[in-house]
Amino acid sequence: MPILSEPSFGPRTALAYVTGGALIDVWTLVWYFTREAPLSPTGQFWVIGLVLTGLTFVILGLFLGPLGRSARQAELPPAEAIQAEANIQATAAANPPAVVAPGIAEAPLNHAAMSMPAVAPPAPPGVVFSQPRVG
Repeated sequence: MPILSEPSFGPRTALAYVTGGALIDVWTLVWYFTREAPLSPTGQFWVIGLVLTGLTFVILGLFLGPLGRSARQAELPPAEAIQAEANIQATAAANPPAVVAPGIAEAPLNHAAMSMPAVAPPAPPGVVFSQPRVG
């Protein structure tokens, strides 16, 4: 069993945040500098809001990278536990489990006996059943 089977969230998330934030900023600024008409107050609100949102994503992504690496180190067990796990794995690999040939370990099933109706067990010794009187 591997000690860590899932990679840390940090690098993937950081890359997504930085990429998304940079793309939001680039396309907002491209639109801002290529327009010909002056901006209304609502337009200024959206441009400033999108640029700041993209900048926030970039900053969060830059902080999440080191945070994810630190979390990965914190998830690791101590060095002596890693060595103990490696010794267990080496011992298990050197001593594989015994394998039994198929058919020898199990007796074949008797399907005819399994399909018969259940029969009541015989009466214990010393018990006598009387015959009903016909009369």
